[in-house]
Amino acid sequence: MTKDIVSLLKARQQAWATGSGIEIDADGYCHRCDANLFEPLSACSRRDLAVGDGSELGGNGARGKIQALHSSAALVCNFFDYWRGRDLASLGQSLDVPTRLCGLALEQKVPTGLGGNAPNIDVMLYVCDGSVFALESKFTEPFVTSSHRAFLRPKYFPEGRRLWKDAGLSGCQTLAEDLRDGRVRFELLDAAQLLKHMLGLALNWRSWTLICLWYVAGGAVSDRHADELAMFSRQIGADSTRFVAMTYQAFFDRLASLIGPEHDGWKSYLQKRYFGD
Repeated sequence: MTKDIVSLLKARQQAWATGSGIEIDADGYCHRCDANLFEPLSACSRRDLAVGDGSELGGNGARGKIQALHSSAALVCNFFDYWRGRDLASLGQSLDVPTRLCGLALEQKVPTGLGGNAPNIDVMLYVCDGSVFALESKFTEPFVTSSHRAFLRPKYFPEGRRLWKDAGLSGCQTLAEDLRDGRVRFELLDAAQLLKHMLGLALNWRSWTLICLWYVAGGAVSDRHADELAMFSRQIGADSTRFVAMTYQAFFDRLASLIGPEHDGWKSYLQKRYFGD
């Protein structure tokens, strides 16, 4: 079922590319990065992606992941890079950010002090009061088979310490231990990744919220993913006040209703490519 959903999402994106006159290879990758984007990457977003850990831009002759029509990074850039240098008020209102946004960045690292690659936040929204809203973006990822959705490396459980509890996240600590010991399982939701993000955020900011922004593919598999997001919130208990799940479709609809006709080109592009029937 999940394999069929991924194939469907890829087919939709390829149909959009064909209808838009965009050349792609047999794997569904655009020949040029800019061909996969509403507008060329801003210098700031290009810098953010270059220093991230996802090899999104490629290099040394290798194509970048962002060139894939089904790329989550391309979806992020098409949705958020557009707003760099523009008024962020509507963006914040659509996400229920209570005060004014003063900045936006992509692929931001949130160190946990454990060595190795720090968790990378897809989109970081900086609030003028010093808090942050961190967005983890999902496009096809939940529907791709993976064995790591409940896996946390032993370094997250050092002897004599409880990292999440020490950071003020007792509910997350309980879920992390339940995942480690096999008492709780997730089929579609990358719960381990969300827990890592919450740990990194707690260690680096006093006030923060993690938003899982995900794409509804349709059918029972999307319903199951929504159920697992709700289960994640229940499992982390009181820490769920720092966690929000929102679909891209709902986010787009809210934002589109708030912005003026000067953004019609951007709205039309996203509607046709991602949010049409």
